[in-house]
Amino acid sequence: LLASSEKKKESNTATATLKKPLKTPAPNKLVANSANFKKIAADMRQEQETIIANLKKINAYVKMGSYAWVVSGDKTASGNPIIYSGPQMDHAFKFSVPSIVAEGSIQAGGLNVSGMVIPGMPAIVIGRTAHHAWSMQVGHAHTLDYFLEDPAAMKLHRVEIIKVAGQADVQLPVFRTKHGPVINADPVISWSYAHWGHEFEIVGTYLDMARAQSMDQFGSALRKVSLSQHYCYADRDGNIAYWMSGYDPVRAAGTDPRFPQKGDGTADWPTPVTYKPLATGRNAARGFYSGWNSRASSTYSNAPNNPSYYFGPFHRAHVIEDYLASHDKLTFADIRDLALNIATTDSIRSEFLGSAHNTYGDGGNPWKYVENDFTAAVQAAPTDARNAALALMAGWDGHFVAGGKANWAFGKDRADAWILMNQWISEVLKMTFNDELGDDESRVVLFNVLLHGLPGYETSITNYYDWFTNKNDLDGPQTASEIIVAALDNTLAALGAQPWGIDKRGQITYSHEILGALHSLPTSSRSTYAHCVEMGPQGPVRIESMFPLGESGTITYDATGMPIVDPNFFSMNPVYDGFAHREFPLEN
Repeated sequence: LLASSEKKKESNTATATLKKPLKTPAPNKLVANSANFKKIAADMRQEQETIIANLKKINAYVKMGSYAWVVSGDKTASGNPIIYSGPQMDHAFKFSVPSIVAEGSIQAGGLNVSGMVIPGMPAIVIGRTAHHAWSMQVGHAHTLDYFLEDPAAMKLHRVEIIKVAGQADVQLPVFRTKHGPVINADPVISWSYAHWGHEFEIVGTYLDMARAQSMDQFGSALRKVSLSQHYCYADRDGNIAYWMSGYDPVRAAGTDPRFPQKGDGTADWPTPVTYKPLATGRNAARGFYSGWNSRASSTYSNAPNNPSYYFGPFHRAHVIEDYLASHDKLTFADIRDLALNIATTDSIRSEFLGSAHNTYGDGGNPWKYVENDFTAAVQAAPTDARNAALALMAGWDGHFVAGGKANWAFGKDRADAWILMNQWISEVLKMTFNDELGDDESRVVLFNVLLHGLPGYETSITNYYDWFTNKNDLDGPQTASEIIVAALDNTLAALGAQPWGIDKRGQITYSHEILGALHSLPTSSRSTYAHCVEMGPQGPVRIESMFPLGESGTITYDATGMPIVDPNFFSMNPVYDGFAHREFPLEN
């Protein structure tokens, strides 16, 4: 509602339509350093959490992710480029029934394109044609700014009337400043985003993407994608490429989009508004492009106003990068099955054993980044128990599922080594940062800060603060090595005797709005849809794809009111649940 693209004339006359007076901020200017921004941030965070909780109650919260990779013919066994796309769109770690995506094709009007569709959008969103194939992931272009405003700059833009069954209408006043909709009243904060008024242009852009007959034409189409997405690309000419879309405006000198801006005009986008060139790459010398919502380049800064998503030395996308960089002569199966490989990795988590946490996490292998420092600390102060812990970690394959590759798809147990790693690193973070920061900070952010402080980790950042000094317990551990060893002892004492991970993998549940849970499958950081496409000189020579249950078949009721589920409703389960994929027909 606050982001409507319909540009209605601003007017205070809309107040007359309200049944009760509007409560607006007092028209006094925001005095520098007068606001308690820590409290404001906490209040806004709580409001956001409440909104998310309410969306989850009605199965309307969508968590976006996605991974993708494209490999050139120089690194494949066939000599053809191969692309894999795995968009992640689920409802709070539950899959909706039916899925929010489907698979289809368009063969009309000069088009021959197939791939993933989103109901309600007249386009193939992730697809393949006779000329090329592409992927899509959520990107991080700096397409918006927040402005701290003078309350006098705020005007009533419109009043939204929301119909509620069995209750009185809800009237929602929407205020704006010249920068955009107001999202906070005290102080007044507005939200300015570059794609305002351009949202629906994406439909025509998808048409241009499907019609493209060259890499240049496809790239030109992406320049009209106003929201931020990562795209990988492969074509029948043997090309591979990457772009990050999004209207990233050229800003006034001295402004930083990672922080709120002054609303006094000094930080306004220079007019006419122009946009930075898209981040892009073509036919990389290393032979591949890949990502898991990672940064577009090493110089691209963090996403704006989202400190919990931080591009530090550790990022889950490293598991894709590590595999592709270290393997050549990759087969179609190698590139396809990398999805199951990375989906059974997991980052550090605060909890994982309780039923509320029977979900997948964020992927990646944090142990790779601390193994040397943790090992050195234990070897300097060995005991039998500590040495046994190191031996357990030395034999670990980096996946949270126990039993190796054969169990990645359907195994029920968590690897003891993963549980030890997760608890050990978590305890190190707690002992290092809680005395200064408490326990509200993002664990992945803290992990990256930890890496910059470890003695054996090479970094270009100079630490001017010793995080390892324990201010609350001067007799406790005061160095990184002391904390690492003490954290291991605490972890082993808390875990007790092995095994620790029996039946602890968890489940992903398919939930129907009316019928409730209909199906479940073992937890993994999997995509909601996937396609793997090999492009030969004449077009696709092999296409495999998969999507969740519920796209075929119907649910009806018998005379007693009991549901009758068509067998075809579950026909995709053998393919999707085990990451098996299935062949998609090739069309000329």
